[in-house]
This record gives sequence, structure tokens and C-alpha cells, in this order.
Amino acid sequence: MPSTEWSYDAAASRSLRLLSHLPVAAVGGVFLPAAGASVAFVIADPGVLRSPFVLLVALLALVGGPMSLLYLWPMLADPDQRPTRSAFSGTDGSPFTARSVGAAALAGALAVLALVAVGVPFGVVYGLVVGCVLSPILVAAATTEGTLDDGRLTIDRREVPLDRVAGVRSIRVRGFVVLLVVGCVFSPILVAAATTEGTLDDGRLTINRREVPLDRVAGVRSIRVRGVVVLWLSYVPRSGLFVPRLAVLPADADVGAVRGALEAGIRADPELEPPDRAVQAVAIGMGALFLASGAVAYVAVDEPVVGLYVAAVVGGLGAFLCLLGVRGV
Repeated sequence: MPSTEWSYDAAASRSLRLLSHLPVAAVGGVFLPAAGASVAFVIADPGVLRSPFVLLVALLALVGGPMSLLYLWPMLADPDQRPTRSAFSGTDGSPFTARSVGAAALAGALAVLALVAVGVPFGVVYGLVVGCVLSPILVAAATTEGTLDDGRLTIDRREVPLDRVAGVRSIRVRGFVVLLVVGCVFSPILVAAATTEGTLDDGRLTINRREVPLDRVAGVRSIRVRGVVVLWLSYVPRSGLFVPRLAVLPADADVGAVRGALEAGIRADPELEPPDRAVQAVAIGMGALFLASGAVAYVAVDEPVVGLYVAAVVGGLGAFLCLLGVRGV
């Protein structure tokens, strides 16, 4: 019987390398904005450095535990213990490099800031971060190594009792695993988008505690999906970024009354303000800068999957800013 061996891990799979970097993106998405906000706060008010809380944090950083400078300094001072660049070079099966870790952390920070900027609820952002942090579970489940030698099959250092195998099924997944995981991780966004509450009282329509400017509604589209009606609202230009645009109404709601209020607003003739050219120019300029940064990241990052991820996040934000600049806020 022929002999063979295999190993499927993050070093051999782009999909697993991408999943391996999701926790880094989650940590970067939380701590980089927090660090930036802290630095900006200190620059704005240097006197905060003399507060008891900051002094306590500085003391703990110096002598307060196993991650403090007091404990780490002997290791950093000893050349034999000091971490070297080769430890982060991605050799020996490690999917991480200094560049990939930095790119993932930066992409995570930009993604979190973009979600917060568009008004995504905190619970959704929290769910995404937790999903990214837990993604190594899938990486560990998909990482296998095995050998077949002289009729003995070993998977992950455990021998398979071939005489007791009753059947075997196989499926080729390739990118399906990535799509499934991405769908699961980003499913809270779909849940948040479909979760709506609204009131229609005395001609005033409120969706998710935000009032709909009925006189600026330009159109409404609806679709019935398994007992619910999904309404998509469009507005005249420069109606604002955070006006309600999506509403999901259950079958027992008075959909006709809501549509009647919206159609009455469509027939109104609102006064359109001229766009602010300076704001448009700044938005388009920032968007072009982000688009260029995404293109540079895609070319500069060695791993194509990580580069595509960074380019998609940064370039998506740039496209959004350009769209705002062209259409006007």
C-alpha cells in the first residue's frame, strides 16, 4: 500500500491565513482607536497626565505585574531572550508577519471607525469583534496533519481504527468556508438592519427613534418576504446621512397607513438647499486619498488575501466619501 502524508494549516491555506488574522483585526479595531483618542485627549489637555488615575496606570505599567517593564526588562536586555524579527517572519508554519499583523490591525481599526461613523449600533460592533476573536476555533478545527504508512492512517497524531470505519463522505469546500464564516461573522449586521420599531402618530412617522422627514421622501420600494414587508426609502438630495432608509413591518402592522404617509410626503414639494462646494471638495479629496491608500496596500502587502482585505476596507471607505462628495450631504 502506498505511503503519503499531508498538512493543511494556515501556512498552506489563504483562507485560514485570513481567518487567523481576524483576531488581530478585532484587537486593532478596539485598541488603535482607543490609543488614538487617548493621545488626542492628552494633547488637548496635558494636565490630565498629573491626574491620580494616569499616575496609577503609569505605576502599574512600570512595576504592576508580569507585563510591566520591571518584569519584561530582563528579557529585553538579554540578547538570548529578546524577540528577533525572524520570530515574526512567518516561517515554521506561522501565518503572521510583522507586515500582515500591522495591516490587519489597521484594517480592523478603520472598519470599526467606519461602522461607528455610519451609526451601526454598539451591539452589532461588539458582536463582530467577538466573532473575529473566536475565529481561531474554526482555524483549529480545519488544521489537520496526517500520514498513511504501511496501511496505518494517522490524523493529528491519533491512529484511525480502519477496521471500525463504517463509511466516509467528502465535500470540496474551497472558498465556501470563507463565505460561510464571513456570513456568520457579519450576520449581526443583517439582524440589526431587519430589527426595526416604528410609530405613525398624527402624520409623524418615526423609525428606530428617528423621525422620517416625510416632505423629503422621494420614493419608496417595498417587497414582501415570508410574512413581513420590507420598505426601502429614498430621499431628495442633501437630506442627511442618518435618516431612516429601511423599515421591516410585520404582517399584522398597518402597512397601508405607513405607505399612505410616505406617498403623501412624496407628493410634497420640498425646498432644496444648494450643496456646500467646500464640503464636497473635502469629501472627494479624502475619498480619493483613501482609494489611493487601498490600492497601495493591495500592491504592497505580500499576502494577496490580506492585501485584498485591507484594500476593500480602506477603498470602501474612500468610495463612500467620494459618493458623499458627489451627491452632497
